[in-house]
Amino acid sequence: MPQVEVWERVLVDSDFASTTHGVLGCRGCHGGADGLNEKAAAHVGMVIDPSGDGATVCADCHSDIVAKFPTSLHATQNGYFTAYEARAGASIDQARYSEMFTAACASCHGTCGQCHVSRPSSVRGGLLSGHQFYKTPSQTENCTACHGSRIGDEFRGKHAGIPEDVHWRSGMNCMACHDDVELHGDGTTPDHRFANDAGPSCTNCHADAESDSSDISSHRTHGGKVACQACHSLQYKNCYSCHVELDDQGLRFPSELAFRIGRNPNPTEDRPYNYVVVRHVPIAADSFEPWGLALDDYAQEPTWRLATPHNIQRTTPQTESCDACHGSLDLFLSPAYLDELVSRGLMTQEEIQANSAVVVETPPDMN
Repeated sequence: MPQVEVWERVLVDSDFASTTHGVLGCRGCHGGADGLNEKAAAHVGMVIDPSGDGATVCADCHSDIVAKFPTSLHATQNGYFTAYEARAGASIDQARYSEMFTAACASCHGTCGQCHVSRPSSVRGGLLSGHQFYKTPSQTENCTACHGSRIGDEFRGKHAGIPEDVHWRSGMNCMACHDDVELHGDGTTPDHRFANDAGPSCTNCHADAESDSSDISSHRTHGGKVACQACHSLQYKNCYSCHVELDDQGLRFPSELAFRIGRNPNPTEDRPYNYVVVRHVPIAADSFEPWGLALDDYAQEPTWRLATPHNIQRTTPQTESCDACHGSLDLFLSPAYLDELVSRGLMTQEEIQANSAVVVETPPDMN
């Protein structure tokens, strides 16, 4: 048998053969030709990512997870279609949208292996550690490899002058709040992430935060009226274009750190609040024109949407004084703030109308 060079053996370390997945053998998951000693011939028919084709290989042992995963938001990315559907109105073209989304955007789909064995292919891939399987994905190599520019940087305090999230500081990671049921799906197909019944809530750990019997007076006063993040988060990234733009100084990313509280654009039983933190989403009336799609009802949906920043602090500028919110519009999505963004070319005049239901025109009273 020909000598195999050291560099050709690094994908699988010496301990892998005795692990749960190692005992299945290479062909048990990857296929290929049997009984051949010549490398090229042995790899004929080999599948690089066995979980990439409906995860049929994974289903042999993890049937329940594989059965539910196609309904999860990780698999469907349904929130994007929900937003398109709301803005398209009578001009909606589901088939064309699906075709173009699949061609242009769906590469962010991850497979089982791209969370538990390797980095996702959309962020250059690569095995995590000699083919070792991880029941819990790596926060940095998996979770924030995709969700990094906003969530990962906020959570770990990567924005200058803004501290890391108190949960990160205490040793918690993504899985402390986002459990396997949320990530794998529970058999339902949520319209968007805030409609996901399996998603986390602050009260999962802080049960008395919205209780009339809370020891904290501001919790008793604001419970059910103000979202937790409105008091306990700091500045976060807001984006004003879907893609990189080119100006006279070269490439630039039109985004900036800001903190804004707006009226709740979509009150629900789980989120009945009058006031929530809002983040700008970079959708313009002509965003889908290259796809041949119109957004006839563009202004029917706000471009400042409910946000859940991942930079939570016990003490913030908002918690230092009642006047931070009740005496000023400085922290709110006010008409003056939107006019400023329009004057700077970060928003269009059409967005003023789109955000009419979210804008705060006067500071909230003290009741």
